[in-house]
Amino acid sequence: MPNCFFRALSDEKESVESWKRNLYCLWATEFLAALGMSLVLPFLPFFIRELGVSDPGEVKRWSGFVFAAPFLVATFTGPLWGWLGDRYGRRAMLIRALVGYGGTSFLMAFANTVEQLLILRLIQGGVSGFIAATLAIAATTTPREKMGYAMGVLQTSLTTGAVIGPFVGGLLADQIGYRHIFFITAGFGFAATILVILLVQENERPPQEMKPSSFFSNFSLVFTSPVLIIIFAVGFIVQTSVMSIQPVLSLFVEMLWPEADHLATVAGGIFAITGFASLISAPYWGKRGDRMGYKKILAITLVGTGITFVPQAFVSHAYQLLLLRFAYGLFVGGILPALYTLTSLNVSAERRGGILGITRSGLLLGNVVGPVSGGFLAASIGIRPLFIFMSALLFIVYFWVRRIIQEPRH
Repeated sequence: MPNCFFRALSDEKESVESWKRNLYCLWATEFLAALGMSLVLPFLPFFIRELGVSDPGEVKRWSGFVFAAPFLVATFTGPLWGWLGDRYGRRAMLIRALVGYGGTSFLMAFANTVEQLLILRLIQGGVSGFIAATLAIAATTTPREKMGYAMGVLQTSLTTGAVIGPFVGGLLADQIGYRHIFFITAGFGFAATILVILLVQENERPPQEMKPSSFFSNFSLVFTSPVLIIIFAVGFIVQTSVMSIQPVLSLFVEMLWPEADHLATVAGGIFAITGFASLISAPYWGKRGDRMGYKKILAITLVGTGITFVPQAFVSHAYQLLLLRFAYGLFVGGILPALYTLTSLNVSAERRGGILGITRSGLLLGNVVGPVSGGFLAASIGIRPLFIFMSALLFIVYFWVRRIIQEPRH
């Protein structure tokens, strides 16, 4: 009896260490990939100028298209990759995604026209999709009572990359030019691939999970489930609001920082500060969600994001925008972990990859609509009114969440 007892304790300890080890490896993988992606954000509009687009309005529109391109294709391919991961292995899908991301980033360094850059960004969206794969692995290897914590930790990998990437990307752009940074981005993607191959493990699935439901039945579940369809819609609207300003933020910084010197560095710092704030807040919101409930955390962070959006429209100096983007990031950091956790808790383990792929398509669709609509609105009415308009959308979503979303019980 004592031997059995201690063996059980040993197995339990090993299981706990296993899911934590896997989580930390997935964190490092997402960090490397996100770091590479965010290197190009501060100078993307300036690179479009270098490719021959000179009209200011056209730069804004092309910035929206190029920024949104990967998300457009990933909206449709993400559910397929998630379903294939459920069927053939989520780790294999993660490796495939990282190789595709690194390869297309490498090719972007050789783009000679904005059309070529757009095509490569479209291809990248179709063949990558590493975030959904890491979420699926984490969601199926983490204990239920630690789900919010795990999703919050994973979110910090993205935000840590968003902290370091834009600032470093801005510095590198001023020092070595835009094209060389794409080689660095590709290197991070391939390094993440090696990390997954060597360290990330996927739990062996029981027989009943070896044959997941059909691809189209996943869509049927999402769009007939009141909870899942609302999560899909909320993710779309939230991401549309949050991402609308991204492609023109550097141009807004240029308005506030008329000196030509170090413009890319200043823009990179303002991009990075939001990620730094989210890095601080995401684990906190995740832990609070485990205790208070994920619906409540989602409501709080939506209100906070909406409120901090408004004063950004009235800034007159770059340092004011920097401070407000920090406050904004403190609340943004809690939105996606809450949505991911609510999704995972509303589906069975054998379908999480496919369902997360579909519900994440709502976020990706917002990543498309947000930058494109933001680019067109900025060109039509100016950048400042954009902050007010998107804040109003977030308040609408807040009231919707409070009235409709239901949280599953233990």
